[in-house]
Order: sequence, then C-alpha cells, then structure tokens
Amino acid sequence: MKMNIGKFGLAATGAVMAFGSLFAATPATAATSGEISIQQECRNAPYYPSVAGGWAEFTVRCGGNTVTVSGRVVDTSADNRCARIKVYWPSENRTSYSPKACPEGQSKDFTLYGLYAANPQVTLYTERAGG
Repeated sequence: MKMNIGKFGLAATGAVMAFGSLFAATPATAATSGEISIQQECRNAPYYPSVAGGWAEFTVRCGGNTVTVSGRVVDTSADNRCARIKVYWPSENRTSYSPKACPEGQSKDFTLYGLYAANPQVTLYTERAGG
C-alpha cells in the first residue's frame, strides 16, 4: 500500500492545530505589543512570564469558591514604561489589575481574586508610566 506522506502530514498538522489548544494545560500567547497571556490553571508551582521591560512571578490557587492569583511584578528597564499584570475572569466578564511596577528595579506585590469557575487569563505587559 502506497501512502502519500505529504497529504498525511498536512492532515495531521491540521488536526493538531484544531485540537491542540483543547489539550494544552497552559497555552501561552505572545502579542506583538510586548505582552504575554497565559490561560491559567490551579497549581502550587509558580509561573515566571517575562516581556521586554518586565517580568513576574505568580501562583494560581483554588479553594472553595475562589481563585487567587498572587505574586509580584518587576520593572526591568529604564524606558518610561511600567510592568503590570492584568487578569481577565471570563465567567465574570471582568478584568483585575496589579499595581504598576516602575521605575526600573521596582517590584510590586499583588493578590487578585475571582470566582472558582472563572478560568483566569493572566497577561503580563508594559504600559507608559503615568498613563
């Protein structure tokens, strides 16, 4: 039996593209504006995302009816921008923000809360200082 590997490879690639995100534990997407978003799940191990100008470390914990995203965000560049975390809670249709970390070297702790069913989308990004 002769198999067309090119067609099989294309079909397999399409299947992975169509279903891959359904099975990924924590898919991350990087936007062109210097931000990184991660669909979160509850776990005790911290996340360590970074972008040009900042980084963060945080943990997502679940208990009772609450999801807690807590950690710190750090500004790493003297670029007149601040590092910040935003958390979108899809089931609540709302967004929470960490304090801005700036100028360079400044670190800000944060704790943000949402409902357990919210499946938070956490984004690390930088924004203009003072704006």
